[in-house]
Amino acid sequence: MIIYGERKIPLPEDAIISITLGARFNIWRTIVNGFLTRFVMKQMMNNPGLLYAELVGNMEEGYGQTMTVWESKAMVPFRDSGSHKFSMKFFSWVFYSGKVHAYFSTYKANGYIPTFEEANQIAREYGRFFEGGKLIRKAQKPDISKLLKKKA
Repeated sequence: MIIYGERKIPLPEDAIISITLGARFNIWRTIVNGFLTRFVMKQMMNNPGLLYAELVGNMEEGYGQTMTVWESKAMVPFRDSGSHKFSMKFFSWVFYSGKVHAYFSTYKANGYIPTFEEANQIAREYGRFFEGGKLIRKAQKPDISKLLKKKA
């Protein structure tokens, strides 16, 4: 697990969370995903709009999960430029082929940064879902109140 920033920070009202989860990676996809994540992280950590980042991967279980928290106008320009754009364009096979399950969720933080487990659940339940590169489900707005009720 790699963490950048502090989880318990005051969030701007319009902060957004982005979660990317790739599961069922074989060993080669896991290695490439780890390499790309490090490559993208260098650019991401220099972005003043990044408030918090959490990157988790497991070679044995074959998954990689990234959760980032952004000032509202900072995430899309980062996603669409530099090392992230390069990685998406030239290494899309990591997430979109074979037996891989890929989940993508971006939503308004509403003052709450989920734990790793909650982010995983949000991605799997609400995220845009691809299986072997085929879109299975479009993204939905997560019901954060359900998570908060479970914590109470």
